[in-house]
Amino acid sequence: MKRNQPTLLLSVLTILLFSCSQPKPFKTKIDEKHTVCYIAIDKADTAWLKLDTAEKNILGEMEFSYANKNHYQGPVKAIMKGDTLRGNFSFKLNNVDKWYKNPIALLKKENTLTMGIGEIMTLWGSGYFDKNIPIDYNKGRFVFERVGCEVK
Repeated sequence: MKRNQPTLLLSVLTILLFSCSQPKPFKTKIDEKHTVCYIAIDKADTAWLKLDTAEKNILGEMEFSYANKNHYQGPVKAIMKGDTLRGNFSFKLNNVDKWYKNPIALLKKENTLTMGIGEIMTLWGSGYFDKNIPIDYNKGRFVFERVGCEVK
């Protein structure tokens, strides 16, 4: 039995070390106390963004309303690294019960967030930005400006 003690101890330490190195999971509910809101308008198209900034793992809601009547709405899960917010936008199109998911990248400058455009690759049905092609923040249509959050 004494021979197995080092193995058991090593196994327990490995499990503890592995579990501590896992990224913190995303929250499932937005904390209104730490919420900031943004709006972006491009001609007849409007986008709204609401983010809970209490932690590094950011939970939010995003909505796009296009003049052609397409309406995209859903949650955002992202991580803030320096001045860049990167993550995914899961959404429904025109409230039809079918979910889509796209990667997003937003560059923060003072009170604005500029949506970047990048080359999207797909793996196992999930989209992600191609790491070999830089995201272009100059081509983005939507520049979100910080506004007050309305309580619904």
